[in-house]
Amino acid sequence: MSESKKQKPATDEQAKAPAPKQPATEAAPPKTEAPTVKATPKVTASTTESTTKKSSEKAPKRNSGVIAWIIVVLLTALIIVALWFGYTRIWPMHQQQITSMAQQQEASAATIEQLQGRLDNLEQAVSATVRSSVESLEQRVDSQLGRQQQIINDYQLAVQSVQAELANLDISQESNWRIYEARNLAERASTKLWIEQDANAALAFLRLAESHIIALDNPAHMQARQALANDIALLEQLPESQIDAVSLKLGTLRDQVARSQWYQQVAMSSDEAITAADDSWLSNLKRSVNTLLQQFVRVQRRDTPVEPMIADAYFDVLQQRLLLQLQLGQQAAMKGSQAVYEANINEAITLLTSLQGQVNDADLSRFIDELQALKGVQLQPDFPAALNSTTQLERLANQIAQTNQGG
Repeated sequence: MSESKKQKPATDEQAKAPAPKQPATEAAPPKTEAPTVKATPKVTASTTESTTKKSSEKAPKRNSGVIAWIIVVLLTALIIVALWFGYTRIWPMHQQQITSMAQQQEASAATIEQLQGRLDNLEQAVSATVRSSVESLEQRVDSQLGRQQQIINDYQLAVQSVQAELANLDISQESNWRIYEARNLAERASTKLWIEQDANAALAFLRLAESHIIALDNPAHMQARQALANDIALLEQLPESQIDAVSLKLGTLRDQVARSQWYQQVAMSSDEAITAADDSWLSNLKRSVNTLLQQFVRVQRRDTPVEPMIADAYFDVLQQRLLLQLQLGQQAAMKGSQAVYEANINEAITLLTSLQGQVNDADLSRFIDELQALKGVQLQPDFPAALNSTTQLERLANQIAQTNQGG
């Protein structure tokens, strides 16, 4: 019993020792010489096994707790580092942005104030300019109105003075003045008619003279009124002058002749003469094609003896002569010379007639017809040899002069 008690403290000490250093399989009890202690190794082995199991269960728990504390410490350190980074880097940047935005707002406010000041100055300048312009315009209008009013007043004074003079005139003096004025107008109408060849101007003067005689309303002037009416009717029946129309028509003909290209027409053979009588579209087409080709390549087939061709220069000379005659006729028409005009037209018709059958221009007949029509045109109407109204008005003026001399 005493030996077993001595061994128990040993086992307890072994249980308190760490498991790796003293494994349960290698632990051996102390050697005792007493033969009675044979069951004690079993008890100590069981106790060592239980202690190793408890120590092995406590070791993982301690390791997991240490890892958790390490993680907590790391997270805390990361949070502290993040807070420090944000405080040292991000917060100054944020403050700088706020400061720059505030500066921009201040600059914008200053710019707005400056622009507002400029706008106010511009409005003041514009209003001042408009005000000065309106004032100057009003002054100009007032001055212009004043000048116009002065002119109107002057005209009114002149009219009043003329009316006063007319009121002081005798009725006989007014009638004498109208007769003299009608005679002068009739003489001017004669000048316009025979010297300037202007029937419209002469007609206007005669109508004005008639208005003076009608205003007198005197039966003694009936012969003069009848003569004026006859002369006015005679001038109204005169045809219009054809000088401008004929000149323009001759100018058009000259342009058409200048654009024409004349060359000698090739005589047709007997076969071609027979086919020319046929009016079918196919034959006309063939003739047109042959005419077109002859302008470039001339293939001549003759059954009669060959006659010499006329040089192209001959037709050029005739064309220039025709243009000259048309130009001379145009100049004569513009001058109103009927004889020279007809002579030049006849010469142009003669030249065109001589070219018929020699050149291949289909417009020759049309040119001749148009010139024949222009030949019969009267360039200017036949004016009357005299105006009877001038004689009658001269007679009235002489009567007034004799009356004044006798009085």
